Amino acid sequence: MTATAAAPSAPPTGLLEDALASLKRDLSKLSARLKAVDHTVETECKALTLRLHYPAFRQRKPMVSELVDTVSTYIVNFCLPRQQVADLNHQYGKVSAEDFTEMFEVLRQEAFDLFKRAHVATNRNGEAGELILYLLTEWLLEAPQIVAKMSLKTNTEMPVHGADGVHVRYCAVTGRLYIYWGESKLYGNLDQAITEAAKSIAESLDDKKIKHEITLVKRHLDLSGLTPDAKKAMLDFLDPYGSGYANRHDVISCLVAFDFDAFAAALACETDAEEEFCRLALAKLEEAAPKIAKALKAKGIEHQEVEMFIMPVPSVATLRDLFQDKIGWKHPATEKAPKKKSAGKK
Repeated sequence: MTATAAAPSAPPTGLLEDALASLKRDLSKLSARLKAVDHTVETECKALTLRLHYPAFRQRKPMVSELVDTVSTYIVNFCLPRQQVADLNHQYGKVSAEDFTEMFEVLRQEAFDLFKRAHVATNRNGEAGELILYLLTEWLLEAPQIVAKMSLKTNTEMPVHGADGVHVRYCAVTGRLYIYWGESKLYGNLDQAITEAAKSIAESLDDKKIKHEITLVKRHLDLSGLTPDAKKAMLDFLDPYGSGYANRHDVISCLVAFDFDAFAAALACETDAEEEFCRLALAKLEEAAPKIAKALKAKGIEHQEVEMFIMPVPSVATLRDLFQDKIGWKHPATEKAPKKKSAGKK
């Protein structure tokens, strides 16, 4: 009998499961600043999951400023490669408290500068949406960020556009690797935000763009914090010739934030303001749900798995300004505005 060569065995996925689990962080404390509204709203797009969130209330008013303060503390982890952050953390207890504080401050300033340069490079204006989406994806979808896209967007030798974030989750039950491609949209008008979100989602699912994003992931896995064996297991899902390739599932995680006047209406309510707001927000979601489904169908992506975080805020512009001030972003309008001449007495 002629012996046949055995097919190469796939890397053990248990290593990948354990490695990704070690990258997860407990972000449940964010629930003190970002609340969720439980609901049963669905659409004809069965692969679409709608999640409704809002800034927590204090004394009948939403704590938008406090939300910005909280999310901005995670900008180092969002902007910089995980390995770079880990290298700093390894110094804890090995150097003096003063030296460690100084080292962290240097890293934080690097993250602030990187965020600002990346947004200038991509013609964006310092929105907090990408950072909030990053936290929601890690927290609620339990999918740690695998590549810090912000650090890549300042590279002049690579295309700067693409997903706002790249997260992964491995499901031991199904044997699937889920890759979450992030899209963040902050608009004053919800209908416009929905339209732009559907457009960006459709564009991000283009085969060439997905291949480019996968190439970036493979190229920068060394900075992901994964062990060599875990990286090998993940590459098996990313390689078209790998045994796990068919079990890779691309999922869109999308944040849609918009101006919502129900905050003012809730404040004027004689009963519980937050309870009244939640009622109005749920009604808004029920109204928006079929519009979201229609927008996805119009782009031919009604069967695409999408995790959509809907986040009404009092003012997108105010949210943006608060975050820009927090990271030291100079407002372009202020920079370019000509100085007014003094209208002195003649």
